Amino acid sequence: MHLTKDQVAGLAKKPRCPRCDFDKTMGSALCSSCRSQLPAHMRLDLVKIPSKDASLVARALRAAANYFNVHFQSVRNFGGGKKR
Repeated sequence: MHLTKDQVAGLAKKPRCPRCDFDKTMGSALCSSCRSQLPAHMRLDLVKIPSKDASLVARALRAAANYFNVHFQSVRNFGGGKKR
């Protein structure tokens, strides 16, 4: 995934989070709710993205997408933490 500077600027101006239906914080790639679910070392690259390099933002988005897929798939596979 390669993002241009224009795509990063467009991503920063979207009113909604691409992952959920919550309103975004302007200038961020994900809403604060989705960012809070990420580990601390992954959050910083998804904040104030217009001032960052496009390749850095693309890597951060790919890492976040992989984290959500792997982490939440394992939670679903084990019953979502519900007691049976």
